[in-house]
Amino acid sequence: MNSVIVYLLELNLSLLILYAAYKIFFERDKNFSVRRIYLLGVLVLPFLLPLVPEAVRMAANSITPVSFNLEEITIYATQPAESTAGHLSIGTLMISIYLLILGFGIAKLGFQLWGIIRAIIRSERLEAGGKTVLSNSPFHASSFFSYIFIDPDTIRESSLDHILEHELVHSREWHSIDRIAVELFVMINWFNPVAWLIRKSVIENLEYIADSAVVNRGTDSVKYQLSILNQYIGSASITNKFSSQIKNRINMLNKDYKLGSSWKLVLIFPLVCIAFIAISCSDKAPDGALKGAEVENKIYYEVDEMPTFQGEDAVMPFRKYIAQNVVYPEKAKENSVTGKVFVKFVVRKDGTIEIPTPEEIATREEIPMDEVVVVAYRPLNEEAPAAKEEYIELLKKETIRVVTSSPTWEPGKVDGKPVDVMYTFPINFVLQ
Repeated sequence: MNSVIVYLLELNLSLLILYAAYKIFFERDKNFSVRRIYLLGVLVLPFLLPLVPEAVRMAANSITPVSFNLEEITIYATQPAESTAGHLSIGTLMISIYLLILGFGIAKLGFQLWGIIRAIIRSERLEAGGKTVLSNSPFHASSFFSYIFIDPDTIRESSLDHILEHELVHSREWHSIDRIAVELFVMINWFNPVAWLIRKSVIENLEYIADSAVVNRGTDSVKYQLSILNQYIGSASITNKFSSQIKNRINMLNKDYKLGSSWKLVLIFPLVCIAFIAISCSDKAPDGALKGAEVENKIYYEVDEMPTFQGEDAVMPFRKYIAQNVVYPEKAKENSVTGKVFVKFVVRKDGTIEIPTPEEIATREEIPMDEVVVVAYRPLNEEAPAAKEEYIELLKKETIRVVTSSPTWEPGKVDGKPVDVMYTFPINFVLQ
């Protein structure tokens, strides 16, 4: 549950950065196609950045190479029933509320899509302006992919050509994909006001694209604006409403903004880097674990050949060894204690495993002893009640036990000679 919350927080942090850039660089730009591409990037990139592996993030947090870090492993245990009775964590409650509202949003979108499908099947086909359109009063003037809806009772004949031109632009350029994508986007981020602002920007920009295309074909701008004013303002829908955002559309038609250049799309790359760095910095461990991370960032070894474990690259076989040998302390389970334990260990020149002493780390890194953390603990749920130190010590001791009991490794080498190599390895202790 905690990982879901962290993912959503990181997603929305990067979203805030990308949207702020949109407001600064794109909002006064009349190159609406470029704006569309950028906004589509905003809908996708924030979902990908939090998925960047932790090892890459740690590299982004330091200027120089750091001690070698093995990927974390999670040890699961079944929590005794008596310890969870009547207990509902804040994290679980938050996730439950989030999923409930998300489910409601998905259901609403499903009903909207079903309503459109029914309208497509049941609506009468008419010929208007040489095009086949669907006669449907509730949908007013709107489009959904290749289908164009017209309300013959409310649309004046003089404005019909303008409406058809507008809706044909939506249809040809597949604007319905943008609408569905932004609806899904805002469902996932329903709790973030920025997501709703992005939704508004996407919808407005699609209307600007269609309006601009109609006017650029030679349509009189004043007459076209009058056609817009004559349209009935319909309710919100995932169809492309001709009448939506009327005031903003007319204002945009009369603004003297410059036609921007596509070079602005290059901004995506530095903006993604900024968002990535922000996420990486926000993911640092607190308290003792943070001190441990600082120690890691000061350790560097020039290793030509990495140590191997059981004849293979160390990552997978050592993780397997840990998973098979770690025993979740019973007292920790009984008291619902979970957490992440970071442990430093050294693969010595002879292949044996040792936990370095604080004195050794302080000497090698030339730092004060009070800054050295060999084994650090971080709670998985920051909002959970603080665990007693005695139970935290049980998790630490079990981590030390299983690491130091490791079979012999093949040592790392520099210039063909065996050397000591330090690793940092995190183990998650999680109760189900």
